[in-house]
Amino acid sequence: MAITNKIGAPVTGEDFFGRTNELAKAHRYLNEGQSLLLSAPRRIGKSSLAKKIIADKLSDNWKCVYIDLQGIATKENFLRKLINSFTGVGLMEKTVSRVKNFLDTTFYATENVELGPIKIDLKNREFFEGIYNNLSDIFDHSKDTLIVIDELPLFLGKLMDEDGNNRDEVEFLLNWFRSIRQYDNSHIRWIFCGSVGLRNFTNHHRMSKAINDLIDFHLGELNKEEAKGLMMALSKSYNLILSDKIADQTLEILQWPIPYFIQLLIDRLITNLSNSETNEVTIDDALQAIKELSHSDYFMTWDERLDEYRELEDLARKTLESFAVVEQGLSKEKLLQVAMKGMPGSEEIKIKKELTKVLEMLEHDGYIIRSSEIRKFRSPLLREWWKYKFID
Repeated sequence: MAITNKIGAPVTGEDFFGRTNELAKAHRYLNEGQSLLLSAPRRIGKSSLAKKIIADKLSDNWKCVYIDLQGIATKENFLRKLINSFTGVGLMEKTVSRVKNFLDTTFYATENVELGPIKIDLKNREFFEGIYNNLSDIFDHSKDTLIVIDELPLFLGKLMDEDGNNRDEVEFLLNWFRSIRQYDNSHIRWIFCGSVGLRNFTNHHRMSKAINDLIDFHLGELNKEEAKGLMMALSKSYNLILSDKIADQTLEILQWPIPYFIQLLIDRLITNLSNSETNEVTIDDALQAIKELSHSDYFMTWDERLDEYRELEDLARKTLESFAVVEQGLSKEKLLQVAMKGMPGSEEIKIKKELTKVLEMLEHDGYIIRSSEIRKFRSPLLREWWKYKFID
């Protein structure tokens, strides 16, 4: 069956390609009872990998649930999403009577928000925490189970208001997840992933202790063989004639061979060569496709992501603009000079501390890469897009 070019959306089934080593490593950790923090920059393929792991575990007779918190912005909808997802796979059926009793006694006759026929009120702090503590008691820990929570930090970021007044609630939820993971002899394993790094979020808000039991599972670019294999497989599916030499040269130009970039490139080639006499790809075709992508709107999510940096957003943007105009990269000392421009000398210690944090976040989120004392854009394609969009 031919592989299809699904841009941006998670891929499943025959469309999932490669990641052999990563899958083996993930299964080893999960089989040993570990839970994972799937850490990777955006568009690397976190959700696709997580769904592939779920498919594998389902074939091994595990219970599995995938909870996507994209678009969830309130505590009420968060709770509704959890309960619907957990009951949907029988994760809370250890004793049906206990589940029914929990729903009846906790939700009925409360105010404000409806959960089907059930009304709930999460404004009261004690009541809010009581719900989750009671919910913990009816998990079935006896069966091999995998729970994937996608976009948790995105939801927590929305819950955390600008003044940090909801900090206690955010920290409670993180610790609540941790308490379930720490249940004695639990057969429930967890994978947390998302476009916003959970490690970045907890470090920034000084809540890292709440996830220190998770195994950091870093997902990087495709290895050389898999990147080339994906290009070849997609080209074949769409009748493009791509030689080994041109594939190698194109990957060398991309430098950062993540599935999303390869999918975008193939899409451009399909479009540009659709009316040509031959579907043979030349290096000029590849270069033209990359140039068109650098002038497109496909990377706007990289810009929008910086909104999550909150008070560090301006410094992050100033830093990326500096990288965009200097292809070979910049030292931290040079970046500090840029950040300090127009600022009084008394601010240097504060700015240096903030710059250190910003550089760590940008590296973790896949914007930049560090080599010795020099940092630069990880992707030449993304650097060209940033330059075109915000500087030229």
